Amino acid sequence: MKIRNFVSIVLMLINFIASGQEHHIGIKAGGNLAKFTDASGNDYRYRNRGDFQFKPGFSAGAFYNLGSGNYQLQAEALFSLQGTQVSKDDLSYPIFNNNGDQVSSSNYDYKYEVHEWSILVPLMSRIFVTKGLFLEAGPQATFILERNLTSDYQVLEGENDRFIMRDGDSFDFGINLGIGHQITPSLLVDFRAYAGLLKRENEIKSIILNLSLEYRIW
Repeated sequence: MKIRNFVSIVLMLINFIASGQEHHIGIKAGGNLAKFTDASGNDYRYRNRGDFQFKPGFSAGAFYNLGSGNYQLQAEALFSLQGTQVSKDDLSYPIFNNNGDQVSSSNYDYKYEVHEWSILVPLMSRIFVTKGLFLEAGPQATFILERNLTSDYQVLEGENDRFIMRDGDSFDFGINLGIGHQITPSLLVDFRAYAGLLKRENEIKSIILNLSLEYRIW
């Protein structure tokens, strides 16, 4: 259903292009902070992955903007690096006495980063509330091209490492809310917060904070 709604919005965009009075093409780039959130609920098959924390990333790409008066509609295609940091602090290793008997155990941490290389397709509606200040909102489809992991830590031999998120879904869908300012006729800055609506891998959703600069070439 969400994909069907996304297609409907695209058709509305095409219809708006036919009647729009102003058209702009440009490029944009910026940095982001991204993380996963636990959406597993009471499903214990997907619990205890660790604590999710923000990790830095970036996005860059192009946009097509069209508008009439104080209202604008902007379609974008962006290449992005996002993901999350994960910290798990309840792993343990045994402590033995001189006779080889286990007498206790001690906890240790394991931290790693999930990197998702993605193509983002946002469709944003903008309303200028003053001469330069605008508010924006719209859906975003995310096509995840590749996921890889990096870590400076090691899981000790014999420890169960199934908590590590090696594999993942290839699609996400969510909503952007943002605010921005038109600095000059060609240069704009915007800040967006993205919330994923899909429960990915039966356990996570995405949150992304993004700050970008836009330059209108035409």
